[in-house]
Amino acid sequence: MIKSPIVRAEEVTPAWLTAVLYEQEVLHQGAVIQVTASQPYTGFASRTWRLQPVYSSDASTDVPRMLFLKCSRADLVPGERDTNKVRREIDYYQRLAPLMSNVPSVPCYAASYDAHSETSHLLLLDVSETHTTCSGAGHPTNPQNAVRVLARLHAFWWDSPLLESHVGGLPTRERLERNWTDGARRTEAFVEMLGDRLCRRWRDTYARVLRSLPHLYRRHLSGQDLTLVHGDAHLSNFLFPRTENVGETFLVDWQFWHATLGSTDLAFMIAAKWEPEIRRHRERPLLRLYYDTLLEQGVSGYSWDQCWDDYRLSVILVSIFIPVWQWSLFGWRADLRAVQRGMRALDELGCAELLDA
Repeated sequence: MIKSPIVRAEEVTPAWLTAVLYEQEVLHQGAVIQVTASQPYTGFASRTWRLQPVYSSDASTDVPRMLFLKCSRADLVPGERDTNKVRREIDYYQRLAPLMSNVPSVPCYAASYDAHSETSHLLLLDVSETHTTCSGAGHPTNPQNAVRVLARLHAFWWDSPLLESHVGGLPTRERLERNWTDGARRTEAFVEMLGDRLCRRWRDTYARVLRSLPHLYRRHLSGQDLTLVHGDAHLSNFLFPRTENVGETFLVDWQFWHATLGSTDLAFMIAAKWEPEIRRHRERPLLRLYYDTLLEQGVSGYSWDQCWDDYRLSVILVSIFIPVWQWSLFGWRADLRAVQRGMRALDELGCAELLDA
């Protein structure tokens, strides 16, 4: 049995995979006798393969026929990857997913991370035959399934003691102060870099929001109506059933989860990513669906007005800052179209009154 993380598909031997599937109780008799791997797909910090196991004739009939292997790139020297994000994704599958009654992620059979070598692997069920991303064939005509998944995730963790014991605790003033101080520094550099390309009105909005950050984060310090969020819930991180209403919708890329307002995920999905025409048409009905699903899942003492105000607060704290983070943290080109989307949402939703409150 391999103890340290595997870094290439060749290390997935029939013996290792047999042991993993027995441990996960998805293989009850027989064995894996062969494993065939596809050509790897290389991303920024990981490589992935589709694996096809061949089982002995006496193996269980309901075993997984295709698997998905994700390994950190061994050719990246330590320091070239964000190890915190890699570790958090492994933590999700090892510690958080097993706690949930209705897990919103693809079944995971093995997850490992080694801090010394900064390597990791995930072995997941391959659902590519039954599911698709929103960029592929079978693009969902609406994101209602995605909203329901987020609501079920948030409802499970809503004001749960598990936020303290398993998620790292609720937001503290010290942590938020570090966040808004760092955000202010990055935003000021972003605005200075853009110069005249950023219109005066948007520069003034950034300045006004930065001055209001200590006030805006008071909601997070209330300690109430907080939950676990995915943190990167754009539609491309959902896997939708190819056949409508047949099978679960899954969330992938669990690297940014944390405890905060549930509306953070909604603001990221809707206000930060959708063009104003689409957002105006779908925003409020989807927020209402989200709220109603929270209630169906057992959340109580949280009014529709609170939900709407939390969403508008999240639009301020998420949407206009996404281009800043992408430029500052990831080295992406400054996305003025994304700035426009965030600023338009802030204006049209009347978020300025939250700044003045």
